[in-house]
Amino acid sequence: MKEDQEKSNGTDQRVRVEFETTAEAYLELLDLRGIEYFFANAGTDFASIIDAFAHRRSQGKEFPRPVTVPHETPLVSMAHGYYMVTGKPQVAMVHVNVGTANGLGGLIGASRARVPILFSAGRTPITESGQPACRSGYIHWGQESFDQAGMLREYVKWDYELRNPAQLETVVDRALLMAMAEPKGPVYLTLPREIISSPFGKGEFRSLHRFDLPTFYPDPEKIREAAGYLMKAQFPLIITSAVGRSPAAVQFLTDLVDAAGIGVVSINPEYMNFPMSHPGHLGFSPEKVLSRSDLVLVVDCDVPWYPNKTTPPAAARIVQIGIDPYYSDYPIRGFPSDLTLQGDPARVLFEITKSLTGPRGIKAETVASRNKVLKKIHEEVMKGYREQAERAAHDSPLEIAWVSHCVNRILGDDTIVVNEPDNAMKEQPNHRPGRYFGTSHAGYLGWGIGAALGVKLACPDKTVIATVGDGSYMFCVPSACHFVSAAQQLPILTIVYNNQCWNTVKRANLSLHPSGWAARTGHFPLCDLEPTVPYEKICEAFGGYGERVEHPDQMAPALDRALQAVKVEKRQALLNVICRHP
Repeated sequence: MKEDQEKSNGTDQRVRVEFETTAEAYLELLDLRGIEYFFANAGTDFASIIDAFAHRRSQGKEFPRPVTVPHETPLVSMAHGYYMVTGKPQVAMVHVNVGTANGLGGLIGASRARVPILFSAGRTPITESGQPACRSGYIHWGQESFDQAGMLREYVKWDYELRNPAQLETVVDRALLMAMAEPKGPVYLTLPREIISSPFGKGEFRSLHRFDLPTFYPDPEKIREAAGYLMKAQFPLIITSAVGRSPAAVQFLTDLVDAAGIGVVSINPEYMNFPMSHPGHLGFSPEKVLSRSDLVLVVDCDVPWYPNKTTPPAAARIVQIGIDPYYSDYPIRGFPSDLTLQGDPARVLFEITKSLTGPRGIKAETVASRNKVLKKIHEEVMKGYREQAERAAHDSPLEIAWVSHCVNRILGDDTIVVNEPDNAMKEQPNHRPGRYFGTSHAGYLGWGIGAALGVKLACPDKTVIATVGDGSYMFCVPSACHFVSAAQQLPILTIVYNNQCWNTVKRANLSLHPSGWAARTGHFPLCDLEPTVPYEKICEAFGGYGERVEHPDQMAPALDRALQAVKVEKRQALLNVICRHP
């Protein structure tokens, strides 16, 4: 490749380029756009991509760095995890339609979590003969789709097939713009083999992505109205699950709570949303407080309560806040809104707080009275968590609450937890945003360990812990995850809460049929994962440290040994914790 730069008027720079193939031009353009990693599961459609990477290496080109991930589930999850801590979308490329199908679950999760990923796939060759990139194996007929993007179009914001090398820059910039524009989410780009292998020749690229993303400001009049509601309310409540996607929003949420004396419920948290130590933190379920609330602010939360279990009082005002507060991509969602504040949640929270301050703002005695009530509720909730763990301190098999209690003790400022679902790690005493990540509300299992690897790739100096159930562990394609951990030198600690059961499935049965045949006979087909297996041996097979934990007094020393392996020996570790079968 040959290149030089010319400064033009304004901030743009033109980069003159010359490439052998479109694949080389594609990788160079990704580099210019700040893409650092190219997570890939390759097939015959990657031939020119592979050659382009080899050429770049010979030239000393560092980015984007190719990362081989032997299955699409952890591949997409790694891109997801990397974005969560960096705010930078990455490329995840798979093999034609079959790789797209394998990666679809992860894409659904990223879509619901509003995580931007440039998800890419090859396309089976279009031509049957006449050029070097034409079809050359039986799969090139069997893998062709009438509409390859059709299987995922509902879950991506944009899809396109590169049709001509001349449009490459426009297409890539469009893909990244659509992924990063609010509400953010994955996009899909297909690359036919004939196109990416074709000669590119000379051209010019912009050195910068020249598209400014808009800022979403809330309606000032509605801000004043929301502030008025807060000043008059008897028991205002904030419910959120994802405000922590923005660290700034966590601070502004805390500022608002301090200014107005508002309780916060972090329901089904996808992020660390609010400090557990704050007296306004009322736990992770609204059931005990929602009935007394006369004002509910739903902030960046798709499901603030379960209507079949609890609802706010009929007279309570509901305020919904977010970039897309009605979740327009959800087919049905019936939560009401008396006042809707559409905008960046951080900006909305900041503006409401500003409206509450000053001579005409909320009265100090009102805040003090609210805080007195909140502190009492907070202390009761925290006491309940402690007592639940302490009651299980000597139980064998282990109780999930005690395992999480022990894990909580090892968490420090250098620790990041990725939790899939739900091992009670949401109850960790974490005071800083960006230290906890929970699974997407799409419920796609197998996300956790891949996401943890992506987090570790982005934060090599942090201790990353993945807490997963045994069902989730099997879904994550363990061999692929442990391979990537070893190959990329990404030592993480995986803790498998092994209860030999899909307990969510079992609970659903008992909830719907409390006196049914399964409940009466104690026989729950399709729920059990017995006999269990030594999952720790899988980690050991890839050079990691593995240990089986069966008794409460084994937890603390096992955690110490696992951390020694991860932090000092720089190798992955897995604790197979045998928990009580529900």
